[in-house]
Amino acid sequence: MASKKFYVTTAIDYTNNLPHIGHSYQKILADVLKRWHKSLGYDSLFLTGTDEHGLKIQRSAQAAGKEPQDFVDDLAKGFENNWKKLNIDYDIFLRTTSEQHKKVVKEFTKKIKKDIYKGTYEGLYCVPCETFYTEKDLTNGKICPIHKREAELVKEESYFFKLSKYQDKLLKLYKDNPEYISPENRREEIINRVKEGLKDLSISRASVGWGIPFPLDEKHVTYVWFEALQCYISGLNWPGKEFKKYWPADVQLLGKDNAWFHTVIWPALLFAAGIKPAKKIFIHGFLTINGQKISKSLGNTIEPRVLVEKYGADAVRYALLREINPREDGDFSEKIMVERLNSDLADNLGNLLSRGLTLIEKFSGGKVPKGKPDANLKKEFEKVLKESAKDVEQVEVHHALEKIFSFASLANKYVNDCKPWELAKNQDKRLNGVLFNIAECLRVISALTWPFIPESAEKVAKQLGIETPKLAKIKYGQIKSGTKTVKGEILFKKVEKFDPIIVPVVKKEIISAVDLRVAEIKSAEPVVDSDKLLKLQIDVGELGGRQIVAGIKKFYSPQDLIGKKIVLVANLKPVKLRGELSQGMLLAAVADGQDEVISPVGQPGERIFAEGLAFKPQKEVDIKEFEKLGLKVENSRLSSNGIVLKTSDGEIKTKFTVVGIVR
Repeated sequence: MASKKFYVTTAIDYTNNLPHIGHSYQKILADVLKRWHKSLGYDSLFLTGTDEHGLKIQRSAQAAGKEPQDFVDDLAKGFENNWKKLNIDYDIFLRTTSEQHKKVVKEFTKKIKKDIYKGTYEGLYCVPCETFYTEKDLTNGKICPIHKREAELVKEESYFFKLSKYQDKLLKLYKDNPEYISPENRREEIINRVKEGLKDLSISRASVGWGIPFPLDEKHVTYVWFEALQCYISGLNWPGKEFKKYWPADVQLLGKDNAWFHTVIWPALLFAAGIKPAKKIFIHGFLTINGQKISKSLGNTIEPRVLVEKYGADAVRYALLREINPREDGDFSEKIMVERLNSDLADNLGNLLSRGLTLIEKFSGGKVPKGKPDANLKKEFEKVLKESAKDVEQVEVHHALEKIFSFASLANKYVNDCKPWELAKNQDKRLNGVLFNIAECLRVISALTWPFIPESAEKVAKQLGIETPKLAKIKYGQIKSGTKTVKGEILFKKVEKFDPIIVPVVKKEIISAVDLRVAEIKSAEPVVDSDKLLKLQIDVGELGGRQIVAGIKKFYSPQDLIGKKIVLVANLKPVKLRGELSQGMLLAAVADGQDEVISPVGQPGERIFAEGLAFKPQKEVDIKEFEKLGLKVENSRLSSNGIVLKTSDGEIKTKFTVVGIVR
């Protein structure tokens, strides 16, 4: 068994912001696979890391007022810190700015240069995705399906990889290896797209400054998706001994937004280099929080470490793993996590440990007595071990945990049914056998749970007076009599008063709540036959492009507005004004008799909240609430053209550019 290897990888994360709970799920999932196989005796390796090049990173660094390298250095530390807090036992943390990665990219590009040629690329490009799209892949021919923003038209000289050359070989790969793309519902979608035909891939950029110089022409920068994919072998120092030992990867875990790159482009690149593809690409669904997409603009991008510091790493790990079906999109909430902590972890496993060790201490002097394995418990353990192993192999860890904790429930039932306290009172000889089996249940549960909740599993073993057992040769009934138990602290403290960190962003039943967003004006023109109205095309980030009509023609010429940021009331019902569709209203203030558009800081799509006011979208805010901000409203009007406020002193103060109003 020791000669077998297991290599698992995750996506490497963009360093344009700190990690959130959505990033965590994939890393925890990979950690479970690595630990499970390690416990079985495999030589296991786990790679994760950070993707640190590209236009998105460059722009994010500029917005933060930092050099790109300093910017990614700080964020990479944030990722590593969060993963350590979650007890994620990765072996390789690969940064694409590392010299090791750059060296491999250089050699790999030269290796496949027979399949690279120079040309000109013209297409629609989404910066957050770092991806070129065809019009048919975009909503209404222009909106990115992932980030809900308008793609940019780009035309430039580029080097291309002959992706189209490998269409037939890819289809053969999928046919000969049905589990290569898993789960099956992801597989068919990819195969159908490949059958439609493949276009050659642009793999360099002449207009981007932040990246690895393209090895065949240093006037170009290597396209981020081309070089980032190579991290899985650069982390193994391709083509050296470590690469030869661990490649091909056994499982590569990705989110569904990364599926095309990893199931089509990545294996084609490997074919070009004469390298075998991975054994399995497992594509999990998206994670939402309280039913909402995880988004900075919604304010629910909480760092995992914050939850860990409040509840502990294992509570976070367990809730994510138990609640989410990796094959589908899933929702996570702090409330559910607390419920799982209280019921599954505290009342089930924690209770079994506490009462079990108390009984052994009271009736056997704190030592495991001699006894024989209970036939029913032994049979159930063997069944759980076999079935949970199959679940882990299929990356259905939620089912594995369900079975393991059902066994813990069975052990608790065994205690209740056998009533060792009564056996002791009656001096029944069966007592030692019952105590032996309670200890043995705890032993095998510590082995089964270690890949999922390692810290708690190790505490169970320590209090039982043993090393955490491995799954490699585990059998029911192996605990040694005379083992000294050491009852310690409570394994899981129940949460009696739930005070959530993650507050639901929007209550679905309330539709009148204001949704204020940063938007950027992309174009402006007068509305025909109107002396007041301007028609504005705006970018609202993840909400996409919109058109609004605003009554500000008296105060602004169209050219003065282009590039200007505004506060948009985004969740109003669209209306038509002079025959033009208006999908929202802008926020303005009156100063010295003139309407002035309020220009907030922030990126398009980012949500705006009031300073000094405990404003939540589900709370309706009356005009009177402005007095709590120190703003005396002398006059206000609400119209379909905009929301206009006038202060008593006629001045617009910076802190009043963030406000909350409902229609």
